[in-house]
Amino acid sequence: MRLKNILVLAVITTCICLGYVKQQVEVVKLSYSLMNKEKRLCDLIDYNRILLYNNSSLKAPQYLTGMIEQNELKLSLPDTASVAKVRVKRGKPVQLAKSTASSWKTRLLDVFVPKAQAAPDLSR
Repeated sequence: MRLKNILVLAVITTCICLGYVKQQVEVVKLSYSLMNKEKRLCDLIDYNRILLYNNSSLKAPQYLTGMIEQNELKLSLPDTASVAKVRVKRGKPVQLAKSTASSWKTRLLDVFVPKAQAAPDLSR
């Protein structure tokens, strides 16, 4: 009887230890994954800065003037006959759908669900 209790206790202890080790291995895997994602984010931020710099330098007037002169483009202002005026008509403002009256089941389940903190953006 005593040997049986010791074996059961040993099996339970072994299972708990294996569960703890498994949990620690998962934590290490997640930390490596997080570290890789942080490195990727830093690389993307650096690449974004490079692209923004290139974009701003390509839009610079000095660069555009140089490209026009280098390609020998003959630019002139358009005549009034080739310019069209376009009238932009504003549409109706966006309206959000209104919720219908909810049933008692929905109101009961809403007790267990946290309310949304965000507000709709009505400025569009």
